[in-house]
Amino acid sequence: MVTPTPAIDYTDKDFRSLREALLRLARQRLPEWTDQSPADLGMLMIDLFAYVGDIALYYQDRIASELFPTTATERASVVDLLRLIGYELSPSTPATADLALAFALPATAQTVSVPHGARFTTQPKQGAPAEFVYLGPRLDLALLSDQMRRGVDADGTPVAIYDGLPVEQGHVVEPVVIGSSTGAPDQSFPLPDQAVVVDSVVIEVDEGAGWVTWERRESLLFDIAPDGRVVFSHPQARIYQLVFDGAAGAHVVFGAGRQPPVGTNNIRAGYRTCKGAAGNVAAATISAALSSPPVPLLRSVVNPVGAAGGGDAERADHAIRYAPFAFRSADRAVTESDYVALAQRTGTVAKVRARSRGWNQIDLYVAPAAEVYRPVPEGLRNRLLGYFEDKRMAGTQLRVLDASPVPVDITVELVVDQRFVADAVVAGVDKAVRALLAFDRVDFGLTLFQSDVFAAAESVEGVLGASVTRFRRADLPAPDVEAELARYNLPPLAQLPSFLRTAVSVDVAGEGRIECGEFEIPVPGSIGVTVRTGP
Repeated sequence: MVTPTPAIDYTDKDFRSLREALLRLARQRLPEWTDQSPADLGMLMIDLFAYVGDIALYYQDRIASELFPTTATERASVVDLLRLIGYELSPSTPATADLALAFALPATAQTVSVPHGARFTTQPKQGAPAEFVYLGPRLDLALLSDQMRRGVDADGTPVAIYDGLPVEQGHVVEPVVIGSSTGAPDQSFPLPDQAVVVDSVVIEVDEGAGWVTWERRESLLFDIAPDGRVVFSHPQARIYQLVFDGAAGAHVVFGAGRQPPVGTNNIRAGYRTCKGAAGNVAAATISAALSSPPVPLLRSVVNPVGAAGGGDAERADHAIRYAPFAFRSADRAVTESDYVALAQRTGTVAKVRARSRGWNQIDLYVAPAAEVYRPVPEGLRNRLLGYFEDKRMAGTQLRVLDASPVPVDITVELVVDQRFVADAVVAGVDKAVRALLAFDRVDFGLTLFQSDVFAAAESVEGVLGASVTRFRRADLPAPDVEAELARYNLPPLAQLPSFLRTAVSVDVAGEGRIECGEFEIPVPGSIGVTVRTGP
């Protein structure tokens, strides 16, 4: 009689399954072994082999999972895998803001200058302040010219106000030694700080006659010339590459060509660091100037609109989603999807959509990275335009526009369980309703449903029932109830029974849904939560 070959089950990888498989094999090969009590030495060996197999197979599965972006759990694995197709996860990006500077009015014509590198800061009651720096050329302001607008200070003093000074969040790190060259190829030196602003990095090498600045390249093999041609790097070019590891730490990498000469502490770096998403401070929080010497006649500084565009290092799931689109675009913006994918790579935008207005015209609608919707600061707008300068097709005109915010008014009336504190229930419902319009949950062209408001309100503990009495776009005119009643020859609102007054006063969008346009994003308007007191 031929013994049947046991079926192989490749999913039996845990301790229990391995133990059972080993016992089945033992019963076929060693039928005389009948004592399988826990005290038997053979059972001890079976348990040990199953234990070792469980551990080995676990690590095999982990290794296999890390070989594919969609199953990898380690950020370092995602970084290495996407680097194979030329996709680098974006590092932390600095927030930008536009400042309004108020100057004392001089008696006669006078010009003051805002220097490059002028620094401004927030003054929080708690936590560390966030510094912002002006990176443009020296700005000369004639205080009595049409460059300025007239206004009054907080104490009523007449002032001249300059609007729209672009600043970028960041802290300047003076040149610091990062290592000593051995002269070997492919040397790598980590920068000591996290959240380094890429464009601010300046690497200098002491070649024996003083510090010499080396050039940063996206690739050590080739470079893209201004006319779009691929130019291979010269073996003796003073170039380096800045790469980021799985922990978002920056490393200065020299290639196999020209190397810094052998020396001690002969490589140093200067750069700025940023706070990433934490730099998206609210309006009216940048309120002090740090420049030394101070800007003459400057009385106050403020950001009328919150800072935006600051982002933390790119999340692995975001990179996995957008890397295929960026790979297909080949770092060239031709189609609308190319512009969207490449804009997402910058790490400065939260939501973006592109529209072609003609064969050579592209409009890029952007909602910058922030906790809430904010218009695009001028500095970020210029940064995006510069980013696409060598990626767009020759002759293509690009405009970076603000997404259109759509304020949504919602009012909910509750029936609250008497066993609960009404104020706590109201606060919970208010939070749940606002979460429906949270910036990280909405997108362009979204459709909002009244049923979602009901679900959010009734999910809060203590709510017995809810009525949505207002659910509409705030930018649309409110319905004229009296005119509609007169149109159908009905009595005025005041003469209607109370239940009819309540019914016709409900202001809900048709079919219980609010449609947002292709380039519109819903934002919270007037949100109200009340408790029903009558029958």
